Amino acid sequence: MVYDPALDRVIVAGGKDYRSFPPNESWASCAGSRLWTPLKTSGPRPPTGEDHTAVFDPAGNRLILYGGENGMTTNKLWALDLKTLTWRDLTNSGVPRRESHTAVYDSRAKRMVVFGGFDRTALDLYEVWAMDLDPGSAGFEKWQNLTVAEGRPPGRMDHSAVYDPRKNRMVFNGGWSKGRKAIFGDTWAFNFADSSEGKGSWTKLAGGQRVPPERRYGTAVYDAERNLSIVFGGKGKDGLYLNDAWAFDLARDEWMEIVTGEPRPGPRIDHRAVFDSRRGSLLMYGGDSGRPHGKLHEMWELTLDMHGTQTGWHAGIQRGRRVGPRVPAAASQ
Repeated sequence: MVYDPALDRVIVAGGKDYRSFPPNESWASCAGSRLWTPLKTSGPRPPTGEDHTAVFDPAGNRLILYGGENGMTTNKLWALDLKTLTWRDLTNSGVPRRESHTAVYDSRAKRMVVFGGFDRTALDLYEVWAMDLDPGSAGFEKWQNLTVAEGRPPGRMDHSAVYDPRKNRMVFNGGWSKGRKAIFGDTWAFNFADSSEGKGSWTKLAGGQRVPPERRYGTAVYDAERNLSIVFGGKGKDGLYLNDAWAFDLARDEWMEIVTGEPRPGPRIDHRAVFDSRRGSLLMYGGDSGRPHGKLHEMWELTLDMHGTQTGWHAGIQRGRRVGPRVPAAASQ
């Protein structure tokens, strides 16, 4: 799922519907009305699948859809022109295979950056790859391996990540080691180099005195207005489904729990979320409740109130608000 700021809408591509069937379709919802409509795209469409990622490419006004699986891990790479609604297949042999990874948009270097995941032949990957999305670059739509082994975190899948433009880094939390059957609660930053010839570096972030419990399948968005990474839901220890929300202060590198009243969304995994930059709120859609026939087709909005200065605010959340009864029966991922 991505947020398209030009047309003030969210777009969902792929995933699974309530029958656990992966539909080959995309849907859009106006962020103001919350009414869903199918996107009438032209030409060939990406193959069905789940556990893929999507980023919004502002330079090309595109949605970039990458990776995932439908039986086997894929390296599918497709771009949807959001003006013409035409898909373009960018897949080639040089694209790494990935599922259950994360992807962020690096606004400084104009690129999609991918971390972790697995490809059924190599578990618990810690590689960092970048795809150039700058139309004026000589490396446009080409991949670069940014992997740094020194001081790295354990490889993982099912984690959440955001790009921090102020400190030029990717920050991620949690995840799962398929090889070790271990769930993570740690927070790390991959600090990008200042130039394309430079080398990045890893930093483990302590996160302050109170940190979120371990989780996988959570989702995270970047709140530029408040300089936060906001994490919601997922699966914790002993298979417990979660519906808690946490904010990571990217200026201070500290976690704060977000406290909301009722109503609020129920526990879930495999949901998706974006940050609505016009309204300054988090929009969350779909997921799986873990119950029989438990695919969820709700959209919720989380509106934050900021108290005090940027460095002195606390977990001041007013409400989690359910929005929009008309949603597609598709795309829990």
